[in-house]
Amino acid sequence: MKRFAASLTALMLTGTALCTAASAATVTVSVKLPNGAPAKHAFVRMYRMSGYTIVSLETETADASGKAVFKVRPGACLKAEYGNDGSGRPTDIGSACPRTYGKTLTINLSP
Repeated sequence: MKRFAASLTALMLTGTALCTAASAATVTVSVKLPNGAPAKHAFVRMYRMSGYTIVSLETETADASGKAVFKVRPGACLKAEYGNDGSGRPTDIGSACPRTYGKTLTINLSP
């Protein structure tokens, strides 16, 4: 019984460590306008390549640096939209897929 309890405790500790590491993994997205300035109030959305399934709610870059932070979703990419052409369509769009997490990913918008 002691052996079973020790194995169960080790399994729980390993599972907790893995869950903590996975939940702490983030990617910071920096959105740049075509002129190189940060895109304040750009909408950034995370999606999967297979189908265009949104895997995280969209967020807005709210500070002057034009950055947003997402929790890591394996296999997901990011799309940014900025501006409005008067009929509800964005004027500038860009996308990128993170290769390494924990770093800053830059999305350069283009018209």
